[in-house]
Amino acid sequence: MSALPNPWLRVLRQGEQPRARLVCLPHAGGSASFFRSWLAHLPGNIDLLAAQYPGREERFNEPHVTCLMRLAEHVSQALQALPPAPLLLFGHSMGAAVAYETALRLELAGRGPMHVFVSAHPPPHRQPSSDLHRQSDAALIADIRRQDHGGASLWDDPQLRALFLPAVRSDYQAIETWHRESLQTLNAPIDVLLARDDQEVSLSQATAWRQLSRHVPDIGLFDGHHFYLKQQPRPVIEYLLQRVAHYSGTPL
Repeated sequence: MSALPNPWLRVLRQGEQPRARLVCLPHAGGSASFFRSWLAHLPGNIDLLAAQYPGREERFNEPHVTCLMRLAEHVSQALQALPPAPLLLFGHSMGAAVAYETALRLELAGRGPMHVFVSAHPPPHRQPSSDLHRQSDAALIADIRRQDHGGASLWDDPQLRALFLPAVRSDYQAIETWHRESLQTLNAPIDVLLARDDQEVSLSQATAWRQLSRHVPDIGLFDGHHFYLKQQPRPVIEYLLQRVAHYSGTPL
């Protein structure tokens, strides 16, 4: 695995002349390693990178960033420092908001993405209000358990709770305080991924992303709950590639 000097991006795979660069934005409490399993299913001519937010893994001792706009600004600056290549952005849950805000900044800089994928999160004008980042550890952990049944055992260990909960709380603050004075439309296509049994995002909310792109979004539905992509990385990646081919007219 190669590394970039910029700590905001983890390179999971990087080739000499990639057909495209897929950059993944993790969920609240998530890290770049969450997307390592995608390497087994992604064509070899596509680079895979993931954002690494402060306060986790190799950035564990760095101060957390509690503002989503600042997260997006750092990620967009890191991407602009890379050599030009067709860019695909994929964000899951909180990462969907980071992907959208990052894309806005890249378009403003003349380095707009080829395609943006938002997974399991409503657009800013349909995000419900919440203040879990202000509530007790027990309330925050209960919300995490409700969304991700598979990772529930992590929170049974007091030492692990103490290690990981600060990053989760900071991310919850970032997404819960995300607010836009006005909606901004992307030039890039936005497609939406949603689990059929996701209790966090409704189909109506997912469809509302159409107000933020000049293209009509497709809604890709998958079996499962909020973290559906853990169990089915291959179908998710196949969907991404099919949608990119649909707009570009050329398979990756």
